[in-house]
Amino acid sequence: MPARSEWMLYGAYGKTGRLILDEALRRGQRPVLAGRDGARLEALGRATGLITRRVSLDDSAGMRAALSDARCALLAAGPYELTGPAMRRACLDARCSYLDVSGEIGDFGRAMASDADARTAGIAIIPGVGYGVVFAECLAAHVKAHLPSASSLRLSLATRTLGRSRAATLSTAATIAAGGRDIYRGSLRSRAIASPTWHVCLPDGSRIRFAAAPLAELVAVQRSTGIANITTGIPLSGTAAVVMRVAGPLIGRILARTAARSSTQHETNRSTATLEGLRSRVWAHAADDAGNHAAALLETGEGYRAAAHVAVGGVELQLRDPRVGALTPVQAFGATFAWLAPDTRIQEL
Repeated sequence: MPARSEWMLYGAYGKTGRLILDEALRRGQRPVLAGRDGARLEALGRATGLITRRVSLDDSAGMRAALSDARCALLAAGPYELTGPAMRRACLDARCSYLDVSGEIGDFGRAMASDADARTAGIAIIPGVGYGVVFAECLAAHVKAHLPSASSLRLSLATRTLGRSRAATLSTAATIAAGGRDIYRGSLRSRAIASPTWHVCLPDGSRIRFAAAPLAELVAVQRSTGIANITTGIPLSGTAAVVMRVAGPLIGRILARTAARSSTQHETNRSTATLEGLRSRVWAHAADDAGNHAAALLETGEGYRAAAHVAVGGVELQLRDPRVGALTPVQAFGATFAWLAPDTRIQEL
């Protein structure tokens, strides 16, 4: 029986995909590059010497064939509510493990619901192996270890990036249009988007206002920590939070139309000083029913590059020691997984 190739990167020519590819090459990895844009794939193949496979996720037979000799596939092409289900079906058919870098709460939940199918196929399905889910989930696990009795948790994510990918904007638009979510008494609950709001303090003493947002971190953290009540939030002014609560669906539709007309260019000429100046942060605050508290701050670098480090690291760990089933990043790779990204640290608060 012929040896299987190691892994496939689908969507390698997008903003996130290119950064993942750069990190993979830096580590000596040689993934197969796949996607539906033949011209961009061909250009990448010439530049890297890697094998390319032009195939659309809509082509189920073509996807099964493309994955038939791969042990693992990493999906870096969103929006994941459209791409995730098709890629997972192909991976299940081909018995090829699936990872993605999605932060979309809806598709993250669908991926988690595929545990029985993944175990029957003998593969892993591990969504969210990117910035937000990995770093927030690892920080949540850290805080839960300090307060095992925690019954509530608030996560505040302030991500700094160089630009924004088209797929990420489309994902954000779909999330906003779908409305707010939180975890209440152990279950995902619909609620007003951008409510409530709160402040956290920066290391220099200044404050940032956050508003509740329906992030995939909600599902991941509840699943891995068991905390019954969880809220996640992003930076948003008080005025913007009010506007979001009133006109969230309209804003989501406008964002989607704007992103659909845009294109993504790979950024190559960014100074080291510029990158080092971008610090992404996650705050976690936990409490229990007796009034005890635990809080910590996780700090890392530019969001897309941090995502690329942990995404490639996740692929390497899966190839080295295959997991089986539908798993969150912490369930698959442990509570210290975020430390694969350089210059990542936690400060107790």
